[in-house]
Amino acid sequence: MSNTVFAVLTEVVSIQKYVFGSNKLRENLGASWLIQQSYKEPLKNCVKKVLPSVNDDVFDEWEKNSNVIQMNNGAEFKVGYIGGGNALLFFKEEEKAKNFIKEWTKSLLVQSPGVVTAVTCNKFDLNNNFPEEIDKIFKKLHENKYSQIPQTVIPRHGITAECPHSGYSMEKNWYPLKITYLSSTINAKIHSAEESKKELEEIYKAILNNQFCFTDELDELGQQTGESHIAIVHIDGNGMGKKFQAKESLPELRELSKSVKKATDKSFELLIGLIIDKFDDIVTALGYKDSSDYKGKHKCKDGKTILPIRPIIIGGDDITFVSEGRLGIYFAKLFLEFFETNGADIKDDGGNGLSACAGVAITKTKYPFYRGYELATELCSNAKKVRKTQKDKDKGSWLDFHIAYGGFSGTLEDIRKNHYKAPMGDLCFRPYKIKDSNEKGFEILVQNTKKLKKDFPKNKLKELRQALTLGQESIDKFKKHITARGLNLPEIEGKTYQKNLFVGETQRLTPYFDMIEFMEFYPSFELEDKKKEA
Repeated sequence: MSNTVFAVLTEVVSIQKYVFGSNKLRENLGASWLIQQSYKEPLKNCVKKVLPSVNDDVFDEWEKNSNVIQMNNGAEFKVGYIGGGNALLFFKEEEKAKNFIKEWTKSLLVQSPGVVTAVTCNKFDLNNNFPEEIDKIFKKLHENKYSQIPQTVIPRHGITAECPHSGYSMEKNWYPLKITYLSSTINAKIHSAEESKKELEEIYKAILNNQFCFTDELDELGQQTGESHIAIVHIDGNGMGKKFQAKESLPELRELSKSVKKATDKSFELLIGLIIDKFDDIVTALGYKDSSDYKGKHKCKDGKTILPIRPIIIGGDDITFVSEGRLGIYFAKLFLEFFETNGADIKDDGGNGLSACAGVAITKTKYPFYRGYELATELCSNAKKVRKTQKDKDKGSWLDFHIAYGGFSGTLEDIRKNHYKAPMGDLCFRPYKIKDSNEKGFEILVQNTKKLKKDFPKNKLKELRQALTLGQESIDKFKKHITARGLNLPEIEGKTYQKNLFVGETQRLTPYFDMIEFMEFYPSFELEDKKKEA
């Protein structure tokens, strides 16, 4: 029996460009909040404007009862699911569906100027083969996305001044400085940043315990005076598209969407909790005498202590946050571990639970933020690329990092090709697999870096770094020197790196350059021998 409805599938496109197109953290945060709000109150209000009889319970029904999918008992509207940047909505009447599209896209022009959406409306048989129906509507959305380029900002004219933040036309008076005018896009982002902060602190209210807060400023993430590095961390789930495409019914799709969101939210909650639990160790590793010293220098206006981390996007399996530069790799590693644990029951066809890859770009605070974010996404993509080459049944979570000491430009591939190759081979051994103790295991990196830090004085580390970048003669000279001093480089079981420094047939690599860089940007308490309990 046919149960045909009219499905509206929406997608917010170019999210990264909209959110990270500014060097101001406050604008990035406001933009992220506007994206998230697109599927909340604006969507609900527009549906109710078209269908006044719809009550609020309908918008949450898909999460509370995944099995309810039929449009029975005179129902005019239902939510299929909302997640991953998409919303699937069902209308009984085609005219109402199209009216909703008009109202929703119009409302975004006012409330979230600059946000670009793609929308399609198609017949959808709820009783038909679900994968077939969902595939058809996604293909139609894909066509619309690349055939229509909507104008979502006021175009510039020769008589209008240019907004210094966005390059768009100035038309809004920025309230804090009444003589300053901005584009409507930037104005909306700035005013939304405060709402973003309030919502975030409400979500983590129990953990923050009225003692901690988040900052909207990149230079307030715990940096010491004269030390201004931040870490931009981008994390993306592995194989999520295949997981969603493999679902045979709408209830299964809904359950997966909810489960992934729950795993992500819980993992970040655990990360914040651990930061607070280890706060004394963390701030000491940043060079402060103790937590009181840190708290005296990094406070919000209400006296609460600023945490050295600030989430920007937490959506489904897509996470982006910033932190103090020396904490980014550590926080990313912890999140990946929590994500695997919390997603262990969400199995794929091979019986493996959730995993993700992370890219950590460590840059100067004043470095162009969008470039830093692009670098983080490239690092994440590279980690995914290497992960796919693995033969393990459980390929797990991987992490790649890059420390931007200077002004190297170009893609990640260009940077590593031009600046991280030595006469004897590649200096980059990364990326690393989390919770793994094999050659490319993150645990091996930590343990060997710990040994290198303990055994080698700073001047010898400097000599090692220099030897790695030069030829065989310099390497031989360095090896003779440390042998005479009774020093031994860390080993990797079954390999000859300790003897030859560079190993490989088609691609010669060394793990020691990574260790030297890693040592500077990983918490010192993690690179010290744990004190034995009495």
